Order: sequence, then structure tokens, then C-alpha cells
Amino acid sequence: MLSGGQMTNRRLPRSGGFGRSGVVKVSTLAASQHLATVRKPELLAPAGNIEKLKIAFQHGADACYVGGTVFGLRKFADNFSDSELQNAVDYANENGKKVYVVLNGYAHNSDIESLAPHLEILEKIKPHGFIISDMGVMQLAKKMTTVDLHTSTQASVTNLYGCKLWKNAGAKRVILAREVSIEDCKKIKEVLDIELEVFVHGAMCASYSGKCVISNYTAGRDSNRGGCIQSCRHKYDIIPTNPQEGPTVTSHIMNAKDLMGVSLIPQLVESGIESLKIEGRMKSNLYVANAVSTYRAAIDDYCDNRQTSFTEYENELKKVSNRHFSTGGLDHMPGTESIYYDSAEGTKGVDLIGTVKAVQGNQVIAEIKVPFYKDDLIEFVSQSGNRYQDRLISMKNMSGIPIEKTGQNCLIQFETTLPITEFDIIRKPIAI
Repeated sequence: MLSGGQMTNRRLPRSGGFGRSGVVKVSTLAASQHLATVRKPELLAPAGNIEKLKIAFQHGADACYVGGTVFGLRKFADNFSDSELQNAVDYANENGKKVYVVLNGYAHNSDIESLAPHLEILEKIKPHGFIISDMGVMQLAKKMTTVDLHTSTQASVTNLYGCKLWKNAGAKRVILAREVSIEDCKKIKEVLDIELEVFVHGAMCASYSGKCVISNYTAGRDSNRGGCIQSCRHKYDIIPTNPQEGPTVTSHIMNAKDLMGVSLIPQLVESGIESLKIEGRMKSNLYVANAVSTYRAAIDDYCDNRQTSFTEYENELKKVSNRHFSTGGLDHMPGTESIYYDSAEGTKGVDLIGTVKAVQGNQVIAEIKVPFYKDDLIEFVSQSGNRYQDRLISMKNMSGIPIEKTGQNCLIQFETTLPITEFDIIRKPIAI
């Protein structure tokens, strides 16, 4: 069981309100004088597999975006089989959530041969939306399905007239290019009745909204059809044309910092943007749980309590592996301050240990990814918004044999009096 003193590292307050369609009353006098009601934007999370989808939903996401086996721009992610997509949609419907399927590659004629029958299957599964970047794919999906159509950020829509074009083509929502500011979003909303979605957190691409072909030339893998090798994260030698100008310099010249927009939650909410999106279908369970729970708390805290200080949330997000952060294009045009030249890896303050798989009374079963000793300090990322730190007094393997150290990629069991639930995340603080 766990050692005696339960310690709450911190709490991320959550009111539990639902996303885009929910109208929440503001109770404080100051807030009511500012605005009697406020509409919460949808919090949209990445899900690389069914477990991550459930983690995202349980930690506060209103919707998840997922890739199927066809044309989802993440060729090397787990992705969802047709049966898994059906399970994901059923699970979302049971929990009042939504699932959007990504079909945002750029199609060649040969791609249509596999895409058309896939759309027939998806029409039966009935996800809540398709994310599409290719106008031809949009027209095919509109013809073959009744599913809502969302224009992908890959389409690089940056202005009102682009939004009008896609709306006329059948789009219910436009996911704007990452170079579009909150102020420009407000101007679009003032003129055009269309849903807008923006990225607020995660990896950024060094090229214009993902329009990169470096991977094609260096590795023969097409970034715009799911094969990117992230050439922008590599080191490059900068060789002067004239040796007298100085020595060759090695640098990460295109390594964009990660996006973090949590400090801009007030502006994002007040702008009327319908959906705030977290990047990362290939990221870890820890990344998904930490980002979702933190943004859930920040959105709720602003909408319900008019919280305007977000330092605590920023510090929480910085703990998980990142390439340092910027606000990207949300509040200004990105420039050299958005590039981190020293390393492609960045920093982190916690490591993923594992995921809670089952809880019955005080008995916990956890899937462990990284070995740790029973007396190591560990931390639970709880769906309640709490972060609990403690040390295990004892733990066992699944045969019931006490162990001092876990293995890698294994199941363990232990007892706890903490309010731990399925899909909570176990992490280990590390020195930074």
C-alpha cells in the first residue's frame, strides 16, 4: 500500500462543464457585470489509439480526433481499424462526446480507389465529423456521406474569403492555419456564420501549416501523405560560402518551439472560436492526460470564475517533454523567437511510468512502461484535477509475488487509499 501521508502536489480546478454547446452562468458580481453568460469552447484532443481516446475523454476532453487506416497523415501511428473506430464512436456517444476522423492527406487519383470504399464504411460508423484538406476529397465525402465536414489546417485557410469558399463547398467548420491570430478569428466570426477551430497546444511545423517537402527530397517520404520524417528537427551544418567568413556552424535552424496558448484562454474564449485543439496523435498517454486536464481546468477556471492568472497551468504543461514554448501565431506573426536552435529535444520535468488499468476497492492494477523501485517518488495525474505524490510501500507482480522493482512493459498490482481511477496516469518527477 502507499505510505502514510497522502500529499496533494496541486489541484487543477474543474467545474465539469461540457464544451461547445454548453452555456455556463457566471456567479460573481464582477463577472456578471462583464458578461452574464459565457460559452465554453470545445476542448479537442488527439487520440492515437483507443486507450488514448478514453484517457482524453476521462480527463476532460469534449471531442477527440483520430486517424483510420486510410489517408490520415500519421502513417506510423497506431491508427484505428474500422472496428476500433466503431468502438470509439460508440464510447463517445455513451459519454456525450464526439469523434472526428482525419482524412487530411492530399489525394492523387490512385488514393481515391481506396478512399471511396473507406467512406462507405465510415458512413455506417457515423463519426461526428471528417477533417479534410483536399477539395476533391471534400466533394467526394459530401457526395458519399452525411457526416459533418471540417476543413483541415493543412488547407492553409488564413482569411475570410477562404472560409467562405470552404463553407460553400460544404464545410461546417474551418480549422484555421496556425499562422492566423485570435484577432483575425474574431473578424471572420463577425462576418461569417461558420465554426472555427484553432490549435492551442503541441508541436509546430517550421513550414507553412505543414506544407513541407523536405522529407520527400531527403527520405522519399511525403509529408503531405503521412510520411514526414520531421526533417525540421534535424541538425544542419551551416557552411559559409567564403571560409574567411568563419567556421562551419551546426544548429537546429528549423526547430520550431512547441505551441502553448493556455495564457491566452481569456482571448480565445471571448473571440467566439468554437473549438480549441491540442496537437499530438503520436504523443504518450502522459502527454494526452496532462495537456487535456490542464486545458480543461484553465477553460473552466476562466469561464466559471473569471480566472486570469495562468502561471500555474503553464508550469504544469512545461513538466511534460517539450521543445520550449511560444504562443505561435495566436497573438503575433511567428518569427525567430519561435525557433529553438540548441536542441530538438527540449526539456521535461516528469517521465511517464504507466497507466492505471483497473481499480477495485483499494486494489490497483497498472501497466508499467518504465521500470521504477517501490520507494521511488511517483505522482498520479488524476481525472479529478489533483496531482498526488507518494511512494509505494509494497507492490506485486500479477502472480502475487512481492517485487522491489518493476519490469518494463509489464502489469503490477498494489494497494492505495488515494482516490485513483482507471485511466489515471502515473509519472515520475525528474530533476531539470
